[in-house]
Amino acid sequence: YAPRLFKMKQGSIFWIGVCIGFLLNFTGWLGNNFVLKSLWTEVTVAVANPGWRETVWRHVFSFLPDFVYGFAMVWLITVLNKLSQNWLRNALTAGIVISIVGGLTTYFAIANSGFIPWELALASFVLVLVTKLLVALIAVKWIDRVS
Repeated sequence: YAPRLFKMKQGSIFWIGVCIGFLLNFTGWLGNNFVLKSLWTEVTVAVANPGWRETVWRHVFSFLPDFVYGFAMVWLITVLNKLSQNWLRNALTAGIVISIVGGLTTYFAIANSGFIPWELALASFVLVLVTKLLVALIAVKWIDRVS
């Protein structure tokens, strides 16, 4: 089944997923540090700094999800491209699905637990949605180019 589903080499999917993961990490960092900085500063200053935050695990847990979302986005776009040749719809669908699964559930769960205010959760989700939509547009064109 897999050879019929994917027109491009499996290695291409992997490396595009890695690159999309880097883009998602970078755009998220830009948004958090330049767009939402004041909201995050208010929250992080008030929270005690546990010792684990100074370990390599903090970085692993910070960077890993965007790589998972990158792989999921590339896989989803590849599947959607097989079902429909409308690249814009495929990019928007993948960006929205990954944003809802990754961003909405994460930030709203954190806000519901009382760790961040709801305003920050909503602002973070909007940032996630915008960045994932933009990166999905890049991914769909990149996938189309190598397939």
